[in-house]
Amino acid sequence: MVGTLKDWSIIDRLDRISVPTLVISGRYDEATPATVQPYADRIPNVRWKIFENSSHMPHVEERASYMKLVTDFLAEND
Repeated sequence: MVGTLKDWSIIDRLDRISVPTLVISGRYDEATPATVQPYADRIPNVRWKIFENSSHMPHVEERASYMKLVTDFLAEND
């Protein structure tokens, strides 16, 4: 990261999220599982899905699985 946001982070405030949260990432994303892990660890009511055959765009690369996940998540948290 470069620029004005290179030192900005919200990780210390993630525990304030009070709604069910779906975190989505791709196995081959530049945001690696190690990068996403703090979000999954600190959001209280979180579900994290790593799409094994995707990079940064599982909504395109694994569309059917992505749409099912989002649909199911929304139905469970209506």
